[in-house]
Amino acid sequence: MKRVGSVILIAIFLICCIGLAFAGEKGNARKGKYLYRKNCRTCHVDGGDAKALSPIDKEQAGWQQVFDNYKELACADKWAEMSEKDIADIYAHLWGHAKDSPSPAKCE
Repeated sequence: MKRVGSVILIAIFLICCIGLAFAGEKGNARKGKYLYRKNCRTCHVDGGDAKALSPIDKEQAGWQQVFDNYKELACADKWAEMSEKDIADIYAHLWGHAKDSPSPAKCE
């Protein structure tokens, strides 16, 4: 009986580790918020060089489409300066706070 408990405990531990590994691939939303403000909000604000932009301006599918085709955007040169990890982090922030997400952004 003691051995069965140990096996269950190890299985739960492995499932948690695998889940964390997959979550890490999607990007860090907290870091993405910082990177978004640093790299994107400088232009994407009222009166800026580009249209004002907020996570709630699109639904999750819309953000997915933007990031699938980000190399075709007008500001693609700015994106080229960022690492794939930074782009994944920004995506995690915008997607995670999109209009239809479980926790949409509260302000624009």
